[in-house]
Amino acid sequence: MKHVNKKVELTELANRIRTARSKAHLSQHSLGESIGLSDKSISAYEKGRSQPPLENLRKIAEATHYPLTYFTQDETGNIEITAKLLAIERELAEVKLLLKKVK
Repeated sequence: MKHVNKKVELTELANRIRTARSKAHLSQHSLGESIGLSDKSISAYEKGRSQPPLENLRKIAEATHYPLTYFTQDETGNIEITAKLLAIERELAEVKLLLKKVK
């Protein structure tokens, strides 16, 4: 059952990526080029064949002028694990900076 939920999440993410790109009036080629990926990668994301790493999702959000949460929230507005990972990633970056200052 968990596998089915993961597939639904990936399909929803794929639809959101396609919608954001389309509404930003970008082709798969131009979006890929602007974020350093091939149009084949963008196509794979939009068809749900692969899930973009968080950094690529962040770049897609920037290029399409959508907030990252558009891609990471479920239908009820709950933030998905990706957003939680992003918050942890930011906190770790802050800790690294603090540790560098201490040295």
